[in-house]
Amino acid sequence: MKKCNDSRQRKNPIGRWAAFLVAIAVLTGCGVEKSDGAAQTEETDLTAEPAAEVQSGGFAGESARDAQIDFAALQAENPDIFAWLYIPDTAIDCPVLQSGQADDFYESHDAYGEADEDGAVYIELANLTNMCDFNTVLHGRTGAEEKGPFADLYRFADADFFREHEKAYLYLDGNVLTYEIFAAYERDNTSLLRSYDFTYVEGCEQFLKDLYATREMTMNLREGWEGVTPYHFLITLTTQKEENADRQFVVVAIMTEDAAGTIDRIVAE
Repeated sequence: MKKCNDSRQRKNPIGRWAAFLVAIAVLTGCGVEKSDGAAQTEETDLTAEPAAEVQSGGFAGESARDAQIDFAALQAENPDIFAWLYIPDTAIDCPVLQSGQADDFYESHDAYGEADEDGAVYIELANLTNMCDFNTVLHGRTGAEEKGPFADLYRFADADFFREHEKAYLYLDGNVLTYEIFAAYERDNTSLLRSYDFTYVEGCEQFLKDLYATREMTMNLREGWEGVTPYHFLITLTTQKEENADRQFVVVAIMTEDAAGTIDRIVAE
């Protein structure tokens, strides 16, 4: 079998995740060798993007409005914060977390770690916080009355909004990653990380095959990304409405810029 990644580092897990993560550490990783399909890198001013017009997420006084995020201030509030997600012309301007307690901890807790039915935006322990995975899955609730950190994802179900809004930005400490949104559609509400083994080429390719085979009438696809391969870097944003809990709405984006030039991994043949 061909592996997608090789020998990577991750946060120290606890409990039942220990054996799982040790196994993943052997199989997957960020490397220093570039492949032809590695993320595009440019010498980019970290303060140049995005444009000024945003709606503040309001956490710890931070926002992507000035294109700078104070990670020291954020992690003083909660060390589980490792990134900041911003999508222009939406209310998505918020921290991204990974809990060492349980994958779904931030399903019912806010970014401060306090109980909150709206939750926060988070990734599971199976994904890396350095964004070197083929597909990093970000979860966020859409609660009652269209509240919740990912309620605005449903705006991408509108063909005009989807066509006019291509970019998403993910801030890391010392870096900013630019993504182009190329797909938005509904799927069965099953776990992507348990449905596809993204540590192997076969799992990555199966995800892409299933994405392009989707026959949802309301699916939005952007032309020009039919050649996505396991050598690229994706994020998939997931949410669901309470009244339609068996269906999941996903927005998929591909990394197009890595300002610091640090996002890479070795793909074993």
